[in-house]
Amino acid sequence: MKIGIVLDGRRSAEEIAELARLAEESGIRQLWLSGGARTKDHFLRLAVAATRTRAIRLGPVAISPFEAHPARIALELLTLHEIAHGRGAIVLGGGGDFAATLGVKLEGRVQAVEETLDITRAVARGGEVNHQGRRFQVRGLFSPWTKLEPPPLYVGANRPRMIRMAAHRADGVMFTDMPLVYVTSLVAEVRAGLLAAGRRPEDFRISNWFVWNVQDTPAEAFELASRQLGFRLYYVRDVAASIGLTEAEARELERRQPEMLRAIFEGRDPWRPAPRLTELLIRQLTLSGGRESLDDCVERLLDFERRGVNEIALALHGDPSKAIRLLGERVLPVVQNDAA
Repeated sequence: MKIGIVLDGRRSAEEIAELARLAEESGIRQLWLSGGARTKDHFLRLAVAATRTRAIRLGPVAISPFEAHPARIALELLTLHEIAHGRGAIVLGGGGDFAATLGVKLEGRVQAVEETLDITRAVARGGEVNHQGRRFQVRGLFSPWTKLEPPPLYVGANRPRMIRMAAHRADGVMFTDMPLVYVTSLVAEVRAGLLAAGRRPEDFRISNWFVWNVQDTPAEAFELASRQLGFRLYYVRDVAASIGLTEAEARELERRQPEMLRAIFEGRDPWRPAPRLTELLIRQLTLSGGRESLDDCVERLLDFERRGVNEIALALHGDPSKAIRLLGERVLPVVQNDAA
């Protein structure tokens, strides 16, 4: 399994560059910068990180064609890829809370992401780019590149239609907060799509964004995970039955999520579910615990690999420098391999 990390998209360019350098030195293969409505420009900050590193792959997750035209996304991504000497990447998504702030109707998401893949590859090929799609148009755009090999284009997907499209058209897929008990069915959907498209499963990247929250003590880990639990609930209705939630519990969590997120953004203490439910969610939707839980977290990472996930994007809770060092010293020697 190939190990990547996800950094908070609010960090400064200098912080990201230093953490990218540390991650590269620790043997981590990928650095993703999380998107959203409360972040700074991703491509500019990742370009700074590219000048401080030599091997680690760098990319934003997830960028939506509802927040920027696909041609603009392509130009920014390919410029990053050029600056990084072939180490760019991107996860494309069909929504996002940034797009929601713009008042854009999130209609035809699968088609929009598919056209973004097409336009990005066309810009990478070079020459004049013309695209007449159902969602987007490009007329007479002359690409500054000539036969550029595009970076890996992932699609953020958790549901059947987007997964099928990704399996046919993308280089990889990234699930979001998908628990072990649910991942098996998603991997099966990806493989079925690859089979239908006549593509080799071993050439396709299957990743999962998942929280890494190993702290010095269990209490510290629990506090961090429970405070940010709202971010784990975007797909709670999808996974509810598989992780032992009742329909009523899932509906209540879904209803409460917006207020939980707003409290975090405003610096207030968010509403939290009852302790039993909080513990269940943390156990199923994160890799959390004190240092004594490290072996259990490593075993769960290996379980993701056994279920067909060949990459993982670990969203770091707490001090990212400490997490990166811990991953490099104790986790990568066990989990990461060159076959991924």
